[in-house]
Amino acid sequence: MTAAVPFDRSRRPAPGPLRPYHFPAVQRRTLSNGLQLAVVEARSFPVVTVGLVLPSGALAEPEGKDGVASLTTALLESGAGSRNAAEIALVVDGLGLSMDSWASWDVSEASFTCLRARADEGMAVLADMVLRPTFPDDEVARLRAQRVTSLAQARGEAGGVAGEFAGLYVFGRESRYGRPMGGTAASVSGIGRDDVAAFHAAHYRPAGSTLFAAGDVSLDELAALAERHFGAWSGTPPPHAPPPPSPERAATRIVVADRPGAVQSAIRLSHPAPGRGTPDYFPMIVLNSVVGGNFSSRINMNLRERLGYTYGAHSAFGLRRTSGIFMVSTAVQTEVTAPSVAEILRDLREVREAEVTEAELADARTFLSGSFPLPMQTTDGLAAKLEALIVNGLPDDYFSSYRERVMEVTAADVLAAARAHLWPDRAVVIVAGDGARVGPQLEALGLGTVEVVDPASVLE
Repeated sequence: MTAAVPFDRSRRPAPGPLRPYHFPAVQRRTLSNGLQLAVVEARSFPVVTVGLVLPSGALAEPEGKDGVASLTTALLESGAGSRNAAEIALVVDGLGLSMDSWASWDVSEASFTCLRARADEGMAVLADMVLRPTFPDDEVARLRAQRVTSLAQARGEAGGVAGEFAGLYVFGRESRYGRPMGGTAASVSGIGRDDVAAFHAAHYRPAGSTLFAAGDVSLDELAALAERHFGAWSGTPPPHAPPPPSPERAATRIVVADRPGAVQSAIRLSHPAPGRGTPDYFPMIVLNSVVGGNFSSRINMNLRERLGYTYGAHSAFGLRRTSGIFMVSTAVQTEVTAPSVAEILRDLREVREAEVTEAELADARTFLSGSFPLPMQTTDGLAAKLEALIVNGLPDDYFSSYRERVMEVTAADVLAAARAHLWPDRAVVIVAGDGARVGPQLEALGLGTVEVVDPASVLE
């Protein structure tokens, strides 16, 4: 028998070399009605994921109808063609489909995953949902009530209030980005069946839309299915204006959403960020990984491991198609609210002042590059990457060189990205907590006037 090799548990194992991975080639075609097709083939299993992306999400909603895009997608399975909600559910279960529909800021989408042998039947269900939804009155009322309840519940939680405040104070109430993507309880309560039907009639059109598939399917096969089920579809959605530019800010702004008696504070530090197509994307994701994007990041290790202030702190660049937001999120005990804010600001300032260490750079690049292929083991993971190309207008070969471009990021690139895209001294700091206790703490930081407001008076 071979003697066991001692394992030194005091040292973290070094990462091994990256294994080769090649993103499948993207194949495209356009039908005569303007519907675009996109396919990536993956023949390992007889499974396929199909999705339809429509270029109208929350940014396309009519004034005063915030939430109608997401409510419309939620209702697609509530009645379509000749079937009611229960009959659709039975068909979906019988075919073994995994079906989903949702809206984002930029798009509305419906998709399904199934065995290759069920693709034609799955496409028939998808076509009914997208082209022939019935929007029954009782289903509209039921889902609207559910949505209103969930939105009201979110405002009862510190994190929900802090997140809504962050969008409002970063972008302003006049920007659609300044209001929740799914709407508010007040706006959703005012949406009726006619509003949903009107949004669908105007925006669910083939021109500008893309039917995409990933898995055991060819472009010719998808084109045949598309012609059969979507070939008679026609029309062009109306244009919609992008949100106004984010307001410039000259100094840090601190706002406390007062929750008297709260023993914890939810903290959100936010400011605008560029759109997904920014040429700085790769330095930015490496930067975020170092500063707050994973467990070993500076902010988390500082607040959680060194100081013991929180169970976790996280940062992210939320990069939408036109513009995005940078946000640091955490929750801490009331008594350490101001020190936590000060530490977050210090970490953000320091990453703008000097290059990250070689160890930090290597860890971030290796993590991002090594984890990149993992979601692509499934057809829905592949489909998600294909969707990202479509939604954000990225080149078809974008993911073919993704890992290489991550590994090419230098410490100098990260420093340049930090100085261009992190604004700790022009950020909005939102604290949802006990204003009487955290207000004086925050004033003592000397960052400017601390606004303590009643959430009910600010939020609609």
